[in-house]
Amino acid sequence: MFAPGKITAYPTDTSFGLGVRADDAATLPVLSDLKRRTPEQKFSLMVRDFEMLRLFAEIPADFPADFFTKKPRTAIFRPTTKLPRSDFWPEDAVAFRVCTVPEVARAIEFPITATSANRTGQPPIFSLEELQNFFGNAVEYFPGIQELPKTSASEIWNFTVSPPVRLR
Repeated sequence: MFAPGKITAYPTDTSFGLGVRADDAATLPVLSDLKRRTPEQKFSLMVRDFEMLRLFAEIPADFPADFFTKKPRTAIFRPTTKLPRSDFWPEDAVAFRVCTVPEVARAIEFPITATSANRTGQPPIFSLEELQNFFGNAVEYFPGIQELPKTSASEIWNFTVSPPVRLR
């Protein structure tokens, strides 16, 4: 579903997101342009599960395994050398989410962007119909989920410092 060269709209535990594989250097700028982002605005990344997170992020030894399942959360970690370097996320502190939507998690083979499916500064999108009206054929749509409950954005925690700091 998250094929190279494609931008995929997918459901998350907060709103719809837009996913591009983190190793797809040609499509990342397309996504940035679609969202009307400035170069200073970086993308967070979504991984399939905690095991995949460990491949791409340096996780502190005392990091709670249930951190991502208690409530919608994003955690900032230092990336491992397995994560491709990109202008679209910081080199030394990358924001990660672990997917909690089982159908989506099964489709993630490599980290994908976890940016909200809206233009920068606009409210998040919670319905497939609104997504299709907004993006048309510019993105692919993850099958199955038509509507999401309206929720708040995820908490953001920085684990590159000790003790960790909640940023949002």
